[in-house]
Amino acid sequence: MDSILQRKLDQLASANQLECWYIVKQSTDFDKVCYLVSYLDEYQRKNNSMSLEDLIKTRVAQLKSEHPDFGISANYRALRVAAYFGLIEMQDNTYQNSKITDVYREVFERCGGNFIDTDSYSDIIQRQIEKMYISTSVDEKFEDIRKNFRLYPIMLLYKVLLELGRATGEYKISLSEYRYIVGTTEKFEDFLDALLLIRVLRNNEESLSEFEQYGTKFDNRMYQVLKQLATLSVDGKSISLIPDCVDEVAKKVYLFESNPNIFETENYLDFLGSKKSLFDLMTDDISAKNLDSNYAKISDAKRVENGKNILLYGVPGCGKSYTIQRDYCDDPSKIERIVFHPDYMNTDLVGQILPTVFLEEESGEKIITYKFTPGPLTRILKKAYEDPGYEYFLIIEEINRGNAPAIFGELFQLLDREPDGSSSYGISNENIADYVYGDKSRLVSLPSNLSILATMNTADQNVFTLDTAFQRRWRMKMIINDVSKAKHANEPILDTGLTWKDFNEVINDQILSSNQSTMLSEDKRLGAYFITLEDLTAEDPAELFAEKVIKYLWDDAFKFSRAKLFNKDYKSLEEVVDQFVTQKGLERFNIFLTEIKDSLKARKEQTSANISTEQVEEQVIAE
Repeated sequence: MDSILQRKLDQLASANQLECWYIVKQSTDFDKVCYLVSYLDEYQRKNNSMSLEDLIKTRVAQLKSEHPDFGISANYRALRVAAYFGLIEMQDNTYQNSKITDVYREVFERCGGNFIDTDSYSDIIQRQIEKMYISTSVDEKFEDIRKNFRLYPIMLLYKVLLELGRATGEYKISLSEYRYIVGTTEKFEDFLDALLLIRVLRNNEESLSEFEQYGTKFDNRMYQVLKQLATLSVDGKSISLIPDCVDEVAKKVYLFESNPNIFETENYLDFLGSKKSLFDLMTDDISAKNLDSNYAKISDAKRVENGKNILLYGVPGCGKSYTIQRDYCDDPSKIERIVFHPDYMNTDLVGQILPTVFLEEESGEKIITYKFTPGPLTRILKKAYEDPGYEYFLIIEEINRGNAPAIFGELFQLLDREPDGSSSYGISNENIADYVYGDKSRLVSLPSNLSILATMNTADQNVFTLDTAFQRRWRMKMIINDVSKAKHANEPILDTGLTWKDFNEVINDQILSSNQSTMLSEDKRLGAYFITLEDLTAEDPAELFAEKVIKYLWDDAFKFSRAKLFNKDYKSLEEVVDQFVTQKGLERFNIFLTEIKDSLKARKEQTSANISTEQVEEQVIAE
């Protein structure tokens, strides 16, 4: 027997009864459950002499007399299903004390209490079922026999149907295949196992009977829930995607998979009982604009118009990357970040055709195929194109440390932008067009919701020169090196009593005063964030400061003019570092010229005096 089949059979054989996607064995019809919640609402609002159970029986009898064909059960335990739907929230595992949620209030407002009229709130039914999570505290056994099952089942089912449809052209599974998924798939990430199981079963029909012997371990109440989804066609034999809903479902699955860290369940019950959809959970957490309510096909008419090319430049450590995070985007799901270097190539940026080896099951032979593997620009281009309501960013660090015009190649043309932020011109690239648009003949262009942000150390201009034609397509933005705004500006350097701000300003003043008479450049200044708070407070700050700051000053900033900063008694970097690490207090700065050390000492005393004056003033004010 196939190893996959055997593993799944072993899993089912050892499984407990109803260890699966479980919902209590009560009516799962949304409208009927709403009626039960309305009776609970009446029970809580009015001091009825009847028990909740008796009240429900009475009201159900009245409803049946008015609607004889409406098959509603009078079993009050079906309120547990209402908890799965987010219509109520169980407070102490008793029904009479359950909290009625905003979802029920919203449904009631839509239909005026005529819950039979499901057309008036069908979108709410869709939303709440897609939000269902297996298994939570709603399920009495969620920490017991069903503790391994943690997933949004509808998203898993959508994913399986989509992948089958793409592979076979038929977005459908049989009822038996569905039941095996229910019994063996514990996490969304296991969808590949589910797909493999279906494929193997379809090629080994004789194995179906072995699975059937465990049929009683599967609960099919979730199957009844599925019938209420407008996106699915469910009958006694199969479950399939409605053809007109394939694009809608694909969009939902794409969003779900693109945001794996968004869909947390810590506050799941609050979320379930709210008016938010599963996808609003994502938009709230990242403070972005909401998606279209109907998740329709991608529409350029609704695309964000803010695309630009911005090149941030300044001295090393002045805060360029921090500025990107603070002012543009701090959501990793909306970013592709790369670093240019001398060996970086166009294929690294765009992608390339690479060989893929897989084992052919029937013959056991290794088959080599070749397919396009997208690079970071192509990946972020696809995300931006498919998600027009959000801004996306390609971030290029150290853009001038690689041959930028050569790396961009033909993509250079795309950097010309229209007023709305989209590319003025398109280019032909079959691989990118096929991956992004699914159409090889389509011209590739940057959408208006995709920006390219680059950083450049002005001290590294001699690595690769950015020619004028390339630079004019960027909005240049200098990042001012203002150490006073750094959070660690007033942090002392070891035991010297000298702050990072004072040290930074004294050394940078020396660089500026020396750049006229030597080969020293103003771009060699120490950036405000050249060293961090973590560096200054590390376990071995002396060695770290020496190896990072002192070494930079010796080997780079003052490489050709060391006599402008360093004491002539020190002939090597080893001597300088050893002096700084082994000495104490301001004696660590004996490595510098006497006038530099005196300047550092004076700045320390001035800062200390200012702090003392401030403390006195604060005390006087307080008194």
